[in-house]
Amino acid sequence: MLWHAQTLLREFRGDGHIAALLADDVSGIEALIMHGGTGDIGADMLQTTRSWSDDAWTSAVDRLIDRGLLDPDGTLSELGSERRQRVEDRTDELALTPYESIGEDGCKMLRQLTRPFSQAIVAGGAIPI
Repeated sequence: MLWHAQTLLREFRGDGHIAALLADDVSGIEALIMHGGTGDIGADMLQTTRSWSDDAWTSAVDRLIDRGLLDPDGTLSELGSERRQRVEDRTDELALTPYESIGEDGCKMLRQLTRPFSQAIVAGGAIPI
């Protein structure tokens, strides 16, 4: 039940993230490229793990450069960083409701209960981070 509940919370946040991206005129592939542009994770890995073709990827990179959101070297521009942060902030706002309903103590308990799962998943190499 705990795993299912955590999955529902993750999916709820994901739905809000998609809504925030759409409201800010950022497509799925563009969001991945912008994430890669932060340097936090390699753009090559994001392209490969999501199976985007080279043509689709290059086209999306060009669109982001044309819109001033990405620098030609593949890093986020200042405008791109601001746009990405706005989307992340809105996503966080949209995801608050279920956490507010269980309160701060409930959130701490949820983290304590689920932390061993996330640690085991990362340690097992299931997520290439």
